[in-house]
Amino acid sequence: AYMEFMHRVIGAIASIFLAIFCYQRFRAYTGFAKFIPIVILLLLIFQIILGGIVVILELPVDLTTFHFGNAMVIFALVLYMLYFDGIKRKPQFSLSGHKGIFFWLSIIIFIQLVLGAYVRHSSSGLACPDFPTCLGYWVPPELSGLILNHFAHRTLAYVITIIVAVLLIASYYSKALKKYNKELLLLIGFIVLQILLGVGVVLTKLNFAVTALHLTLALFILSTALYAWFRGMKESSV
Repeated sequence: AYMEFMHRVIGAIASIFLAIFCYQRFRAYTGFAKFIPIVILLLLIFQIILGGIVVILELPVDLTTFHFGNAMVIFALVLYMLYFDGIKRKPQFSLSGHKGIFFWLSIIIFIQLVLGAYVRHSSSGLACPDFPTCLGYWVPPELSGLILNHFAHRTLAYVITIIVAVLLIASYYSKALKKYNKELLLLIGFIVLQILLGVGVVLTKLNFAVTALHLTLALFILSTALYAWFRGMKESSV
């Protein structure tokens, strides 16, 4: 009850500051960009309503996961507004060139975050109680239910790791990717630590502190990928 109460209190305080921040950016932005703070406020209202429904319906898995996903969309848009202040850095959107890679990488990371939330809320966290195998298999013979949820989360983690590792290696040979070398080094470091934390989550049988740290680091990974995309857009417009 205490944790739920604090969640509501912190949420209320954060909502007030977010509303003020959106108002400031609305005044600083011009043209189509003015819709960004408006969208965030609408998503915030939707998030509050959705949170109430989640409690009333006693935490249904799909709805709770959607609640988390909506929060991550708000998080990403807030990061956008933090980077593009509308004065020194004019808001923009571009997927052209190598910077677009980091947008799509951010989308994959976002999917992984939502999938992780689904694993947690569906009680699939210990469906594969061993590592690196799952129930003693590299690929479980019966991929369904809780096992499929957990295994899909692990598999996507490997896919993201491979993508970032390939991009990091390419950054030493490609002039276009070289300027993203620092972000890629940071990403690969975060991802390796995240995998270790994921193992820790399983081995400690979903210890709260380890699980919370696992989520926190996931947000850092998403933030780093988004930052690379934001920086790429800014530099290409100079």
